[in-house]
Amino acid sequence: MPSAARVLLAEKLVESLEFDVDEILQMLWTDEAKKRRDEVRSGAVSTIPGEEVLEVV
Repeated sequence: MPSAARVLLAEKLVESLEFDVDEILQMLWTDEAKKRRDEVRSGAVSTIPGEEVLEVV
């Protein structure tokens, strides 16, 4: 599935679970998620594989 379609699907799934959401808080979290996405895409930060993260826990 193309990336844009997956994003749309994920947004719709999250929307279907949410209710009584503070719109300002939602906007702030959306901005934060986009900032983090952009940092990963630009190479400003590196990701850690999930398996590696769970080994530490």
